[in-house]
Amino acid sequence: MRISPSNSNPAAHQAALADHPGYRRDIDGLRALAVLSVLAFHAFPEWLRGGFVGVDIFFIISGFLISSIILAGIEQGSFSFATFYARRIKRIFPALLVVLLACYAFGWFALFPDEFKQLGKHIVAGAGFVSNIVLWNEVGYFDTASETKPLLHLWSLGIEEQFYILWPVLLVLVGRRISVLKIISGLLLLSFLLNVGGIHKFPSATFYSPASRAWELWLGAMLASMSLQGRDMLGSLRRRAGRGTDSVVSLIGFGMILLALTLLTKKSAFPGWWALLPTCGAVLILAAGPQAWFNRVVLSSRLAVWIGLISYPLYLWHWPLLSYAQIIESGTPAPAIRAAALLLAFVLAWLTYRLLEKPLRFGLKWNGKVGALSATMLLLAAAGYYTEWREGLPLRASIIESAAHTKALITVEDRANAAACKQRYGFETLWEYCQLAKIDQAPTVILIGDSHAYHLLAGLSKYYGEQGENLLMLGTNIPFVGFATGDKYQEATPRMLEIALKTESVHTVVISTIAKLNDDAMVDGLRLTLKRFREAGKTVILAFDIPRIDFDPRSCIKRAGIPSSQTRTSCEMPRATYESANTVHFANLKQVLSEFPGLQTFDPVPYLCSQSTCRAMQDGKLLYRDNNHLTYDGDLMIGAHFGAEQQAKRAQVTAK
Repeated sequence: MRISPSNSNPAAHQAALADHPGYRRDIDGLRALAVLSVLAFHAFPEWLRGGFVGVDIFFIISGFLISSIILAGIEQGSFSFATFYARRIKRIFPALLVVLLACYAFGWFALFPDEFKQLGKHIVAGAGFVSNIVLWNEVGYFDTASETKPLLHLWSLGIEEQFYILWPVLLVLVGRRISVLKIISGLLLLSFLLNVGGIHKFPSATFYSPASRAWELWLGAMLASMSLQGRDMLGSLRRRAGRGTDSVVSLIGFGMILLALTLLTKKSAFPGWWALLPTCGAVLILAAGPQAWFNRVVLSSRLAVWIGLISYPLYLWHWPLLSYAQIIESGTPAPAIRAAALLLAFVLAWLTYRLLEKPLRFGLKWNGKVGALSATMLLLAAAGYYTEWREGLPLRASIIESAAHTKALITVEDRANAAACKQRYGFETLWEYCQLAKIDQAPTVILIGDSHAYHLLAGLSKYYGEQGENLLMLGTNIPFVGFATGDKYQEATPRMLEIALKTESVHTVVISTIAKLNDDAMVDGLRLTLKRFREAGKTVILAFDIPRIDFDPRSCIKRAGIPSSQTRTSCEMPRATYESANTVHFANLKQVLSEFPGLQTFDPVPYLCSQSTCRAMQDGKLLYRDNNHLTYDGDLMIGAHFGAEQQAKRAQVTAK
C-alpha cells in the first residue's frame, strides 16, 4: 500500500529515501539531554526548574523516528502493521514489564491497602497505555500527591503509544488521497489550537490529553516527512548563509531548550505557548543533522550516546525509586537519598538494557517473543486489576507493622455513595459532596460546608440516625453567604445555602468549614449566614475546625520493617503551634459568637488535644488521614463526642 509523495524532485526524494531511516548518534545524545533534564527536575527541582520539558523533547524524537519508519515503509511498499506493532512490543514491553513487576513487588511490602489499591489501578493503566487518561480523571481535591504515585511518569508513555497505535492507521487510510504534509499540518494545527485554547481553562485535560499533546509528535513527524521527500528544511538558509549554518541552527535549538529549562517552572502555563521553546529547539537540532558542531561533538560523544541508549529504562526506573523514597520517608527524602536513587536508577537501567532489552530485540531468535511479552503484560494487568478490586489486598496487613491502621486509612469518601443523593437533587455537576441517609425520606438535619464538614459525615450520620433523624450533607466550598469561590461553586454554594434555608423539613443546620475568620469579609460572611438561618427559624450548630497538624500522620507508622529516617516516635505536636497559628481567627470568632447568644457550638479540639499537645493517633489508630482531614476512625470518634454533647444539652433542657 503506497502513499504518493507530494514532492517535485523525485531524484532527491529517492536519494533521501535510500539513506533513511538510519541510526544517528546525535539523536541518542538528544535523548540523553531529555532524560537528564527529567531526572534532575524530579530529584532536585530547585536545580533545574524547567526540567520537565525533557518529556517534550522525547515527544519530538519519537514523532520524528516513528514517522520516518512508517513513511519509509509505506513509500517502499514494505510497511506491515504486524511488523510495526511487533517491533513496538519488543521495544516497549521488556523494560516496562520488569519495572511494573518491581513496583508491584516492593509495594506488596511497603504500601498500605489504599496505596496498594491505587498502585494496582495504575499498573492496569500502565499495561494498557492509558495512564494519562487515568491520571487526568484522578485530578481533584483529595487526589494523592503526585510524588507518592510510583507510576505517575507513565502518562507520557501512554500518549506516545496512543500515537503509535493510531498514526499508521490514519496514514494508510487517508494518505493515498491527501499529501502527507497536508495531513500532518492540519492535525498539528488542530492539536496545537486545543493546547493553547485549553491550557488556562482546562489545565489538567490539556496536560494529559493526547489530543492537546499530539502536535508535539506531529512536529517531529513533519520533519521526518520533509526529510523523506527530499525537502531540506534549512536549504534556503544554507544557500544564503553558507558553511556553518547547521552548527548555528543546532546551537540556536540548544539555546531554546536551555531557555525552557531555566525559565519555566511548575507554575508556568504548560504546555501552552511555552512548549514551543523545547519542541522547536529539538526540531532545529534534528534538522541541523549529525554533522553540526554541537551534534557531532557534544551529542555524539560516547557518554551522551551511552546515556541515550539506556534513556528508556532509565526514565522508567528513576521515578518509582524517587516516589518510593518519598513514601517511605513520609516527605521529601534527604538529598543523599535522592542522589542514591538516581545512581541506582542508572545501574538498573544499564542492567535492563544489557540483560533484557538487547537480547529480546536483537539477540534471542524466538518467534514467540511477541506473544510471550503480550501474555505477560496481560497477566500483570490482571494482577493489578485484582489488587484494585480487592481493595489493595488488606490481608497483607499481616506483614505490615501496626496493622490496626488499615481501617483507619480508609477515607470517608471511599465509604459514601453520593449517586442517589445527587440524582435526587439534580445537582450532579454542582455538588462536590452529597449524601442523604434515607434517600426516600425528607431530610430533617443538614450538614453544610466543605471537606471539613464531609470528614464529620460518618460520625454525625451514626448519631443522628440513632436519634431517628435523616441527615443530608451538601458540601461545596466556604458555606457563607457571598463566598462562592471557583467556577463550579459560583452556582453551587448559594444553592446549597438556599436548600438549607428553605427546606421546611430541616430543623437543624450544622456548619463546618476550614475557612478562617482572618479578615473582615470572612467575618461578615459568617455573621450574615448565621443571621439568615436564625431568621429562617433554623437551629444552627457551628462546628469548629479541627487542628491542622504539622506532620504527615503516616509518618507515625513503620512500613514492613523498611527503615526510614522520618518515622516518628511521637504522633503529636505542641498545642501551642495550633493556637499561635489561629490567634486572629479565635479573636474574631469570639466577637461573632457574642453577637448571637444561644448559638450552639461544637469544639472538637478538646477531644484531639490535651493541654500541651495535639495528637494524630489514639488507641493504636490514626485519627488523621492527612494533616487536616480525619480518617474514618477519627470521624467516628469526633461524632461520638458530638452526640454526647448534644445528649447532655437535651438533658439540661429537659431538667429545666
